[in-house]
Amino acid sequence: MKTMSKLLFGLAAAGAAVALLAACQKKDEAGPAEALGKKIDGAVQEAGKQIDQATDKTKEQSSDASSKLGEAMDQAKEDAKSAYEKTKEGAKELTQKAGEKVAEAGQKIQDAAKK
Repeated sequence: MKTMSKLLFGLAAAGAAVALLAACQKKDEAGPAEALGKKIDGAVQEAGKQIDQATDKTKEQSSDASSKLGEAMDQAKEDAKSAYEKTKEGAKELTQKAGEKVAEAGQKIQDAAKK
C-alpha cells in the first residue's frame, strides 16, 4: 500500500509539474485581456498626441492674440497721446481768446470811464 501511495503521490507531483510548466509557457496568441490592454495603450497614446497637438495650437493662438493685443495697446497709447496734444492746443487757444475778450472788456470799461 505504501508503494501504491508513493506511486500515486509521484504521479500527482509529475502531473502538477506538467500543469505548471504548461501554464508558464508563453502563448503565441494574445489573450482577450492582453489584446484589450494593447488597445487601451494605443488609445491612451493617441489621446496623448492629440492633447499635445491641442496644447501646441493653443499656445500658438495665445501668442498671436498676445501679439495683437500688444499692437492694439501701442496704437491706443499713440492715439491717446495725439488726443492729449490736440486737447492741450485747443485749451491754449481758448485761454488766449478768453484773455483777448477780457482785455477788450477792460478797454471798453476804461473808455466808458473816460466819457
